[in-house]
Amino acid sequence: MTINVYSSIMTNEPDETYDEFGISIEDFVKSQSDCYERKKAQPIACSVNGNVISPLCWHKHVIKKTDSVDIRVLPQGSVGDFFRANLAIVTVGTSELFFKAAEELGKLLVPDLPKQGKVGSQGAQIEAADARANTARLGDAIPELFGEYIRYPDYLNNPRRYYLDTKTQVLELLLCVGIGEYSIDTDTLKIGDTPLDELSTVSYQIFEPGEDLSGISNHENWYVSNEVGSTTGSSGIRLTTVVFDDITYFGSGTGSSDSLTGITVGPEWVDGMTGSIKMTQSITVTDGGGAGIADTFTGNFEHLVAGITVNVESDVNVNGTYVVTTINPGKTEITLETTGGAPVDSATPGSGSMSIDKDATEYYVLDIVSTTEIQVERRLSGGSTDPDWTGNLPQASLTLEIIFDPAAIPPAYSEPFYACPEGETTDEIEVDIFAPNGIGVIDEDSVDPLSRSVTVEWREDQFSPWNPTVFGFTASTRDQLGWTFSVSLPSKIRPQVRVRRNQTEITKLDHLDKLEFTELRSKLDTKTSYDDVTVLAVTITGSNKIASKSNNQINLVATRKLPEISGGTLTAPAATRKISAAMVRVVQSLGYTEDQIDLDALEDLEQVWGPRNDTFNYVFSSGTAQEAIEKILRAGFAEPTLNPQGQLTAVRDGIRTVFEQGYSPENMTSPLQRTFTAIQVDEPDGVEVEYTDAETWTKETVNCFLPGDSGIKVEKIQLDGVTDRDRAWRIGMRQRRSQAFRRWSYAFDTELDSLNSSYLSYVPLLDDVPGYGKVAILESISETQITVSEPLEFEAGKTHVVAYRDEDGTTRGPYTATQGEDEYTINVSIPQPWPKVLPSTQEPTHIYFGTTERWHFPALITSINPGGPLTASVAATNYDARVYDDDDNLAPS
Repeated sequence: MTINVYSSIMTNEPDETYDEFGISIEDFVKSQSDCYERKKAQPIACSVNGNVISPLCWHKHVIKKTDSVDIRVLPQGSVGDFFRANLAIVTVGTSELFFKAAEELGKLLVPDLPKQGKVGSQGAQIEAADARANTARLGDAIPELFGEYIRYPDYLNNPRRYYLDTKTQVLELLLCVGIGEYSIDTDTLKIGDTPLDELSTVSYQIFEPGEDLSGISNHENWYVSNEVGSTTGSSGIRLTTVVFDDITYFGSGTGSSDSLTGITVGPEWVDGMTGSIKMTQSITVTDGGGAGIADTFTGNFEHLVAGITVNVESDVNVNGTYVVTTINPGKTEITLETTGGAPVDSATPGSGSMSIDKDATEYYVLDIVSTTEIQVERRLSGGSTDPDWTGNLPQASLTLEIIFDPAAIPPAYSEPFYACPEGETTDEIEVDIFAPNGIGVIDEDSVDPLSRSVTVEWREDQFSPWNPTVFGFTASTRDQLGWTFSVSLPSKIRPQVRVRRNQTEITKLDHLDKLEFTELRSKLDTKTSYDDVTVLAVTITGSNKIASKSNNQINLVATRKLPEISGGTLTAPAATRKISAAMVRVVQSLGYTEDQIDLDALEDLEQVWGPRNDTFNYVFSSGTAQEAIEKILRAGFAEPTLNPQGQLTAVRDGIRTVFEQGYSPENMTSPLQRTFTAIQVDEPDGVEVEYTDAETWTKETVNCFLPGDSGIKVEKIQLDGVTDRDRAWRIGMRQRRSQAFRRWSYAFDTELDSLNSSYLSYVPLLDDVPGYGKVAILESISETQITVSEPLEFEAGKTHVVAYRDEDGTTRGPYTATQGEDEYTINVSIPQPWPKVLPSTQEPTHIYFGTTERWHFPALITSINPGGPLTASVAATNYDARVYDDDDNLAPS
């Protein structure tokens, strides 16, 4: 493990090394500096194993023995801030708008020498937060809206849905409009496409950042248990008693005293159940010997006595109601007679099977002995003691049909569910009960009342006793009904909750008696204000005017309030769509101060953007800061760069008329390389721009073609931040015209001269190519004439010009010129102040000469890369005014 400390971002060898581990990065930095404070921007950058660690995470990152740690001092006040912009994983105010790192962070720590020009970026793609529904964004960034844009605000807490009364459900929502302050036209507040102000059942309030929300219940954070809710064919968990299979048994068993053994006892069976038990046994029939002489039945009849009326089912031709005539002392033989007194004498002789038991009786469960045995006694059907009960069942192997009465079984509880997530506690829960078919008893054309109740039970853990609360209700309607029952707990716990209905569900056709457990909620700790966030509270009272699917389609159109630039300083926040305001907001979120931003240049650009109505309107939810800035400036044909003072600025690509620094063989250290790119077969012949239209807030496309384009292969552009068809078309046409007319690229080297230029500087380039411009050194100057160091050749019949490179590098001219008395003399009138003439303490004045059409190659600088202490490499593209021909035109219809 080694900690390497470098004195700058450009050194390759560490100035200091340390062998330390087991401490945090922050602790190590503290040990080396007395003035360290935790903050998001630091004068140093730290990487561990090639991965940059955000300064806000230094205290959490413990250095391991196997880690390789690099700490580099960042430059301050100029290009170093550019690196910080790319290195930092930033927080915009308190927004937690995390723009991902703009480059492969490990590589940025040891970059090439910084280049002036367009900043490259390989960060994650910026995603719009304009989903067409309200959604939760757990763990995600809070979106930032710029300009004017539609928003489907995100949930700040769980929506709370409860019953205000049995026929009215209320939905309370607390929504995040976005970071910062906004101007919101309430006419744009809608559910789906319907304005909220047109819905009498909807109310809303807008709260500024930090405003107190304690006066509304919408701020309460109610957790909804995922385990409770709709099931197959039901809107909730059905609260029922047992079903037929739960209270029946069909199979074999053995009678033993008053017990049935060898059976399967259902999980719902309880002591005190009553029902029918049909016991079929094997018997033998002995013919009585003639008419009027009773047949004899041999079997196990321990449960019978002589003289009782019995019900018989058999396969020996004896079925119905009879009377036991005789029974032997061992109760193994009986004779029967009809209820009219005639002996049963026509049974089928031989072996058979029979179920026989006393009429008008039922069996009562004395004890559930085990999962395979129950103890019973026979009782009269009214529940009183049967005087003929012998205390014994047939002592034999039996075929059993056991059917118990469900009314004797208490209704079942739902499964126990945790009311809040792990790690959370609550002291208040709510349970929703729903009657999908209404409640009552149908009596011809009316519905009579029916009273019901439910029990809500809670416990602290599986070893604690259950605490019940009973809620009752009475209704007489076919209409759907709902109830919200609230239970207060004595302290904050993570409770388990279960629910049951207290009366057996009557499933007869004339009974409306179906109940469902549809939702379990718990109130968690909640916030009563949100710093730096504009909040929208909406309450929807149940109404057939709103489809349920629209409840999560609340939307609005908001305009962001941001400082604007006036007189080179920032104003108080105001509703704005200005490109410069959006850019400054993102840049300041990186920790930049006003003096590190070229506010004057941005203010000058607004003098162009404003009259053209070039604005930026978009919602960011993620991405790199660099990408955000580029997206913002693209709406105004501009790009970000650094000015020579190291300030972050913007440059707009547009019509140019005044040259900046000139470059010729006199200040180039390598020959000018000119490369022409011919049209390729697979090259796009058109551009298709996708943008969001502010009229409909839907994605639209506009085609951008030049005359002769077939549109067979188009380049597709997704244009975010532009919400107007004409402006989207203009940007697409700028791209198409750049494809068509920027075919030349240039490259050359200089000493330090090129550092006077910046990204998209408009410059003349000159070369030694015959037929093009010529460069010489100024040797003398007068009001009408100059002399130069090199012979210059005039071409017959053509107009010639002279320009020169001033001592600050700026190109002056061109001025019309004619042939002097010799090839070193030119007749030209150059306005004062005149350029310097040799001898000079500074670099001599360069004279540019040639025909009006070919004295130079007009170009735009695209990059300047320092190649060492005294050299730089320059790249440029050709300037062609045709690129800008559609900048002010309207899109074709």
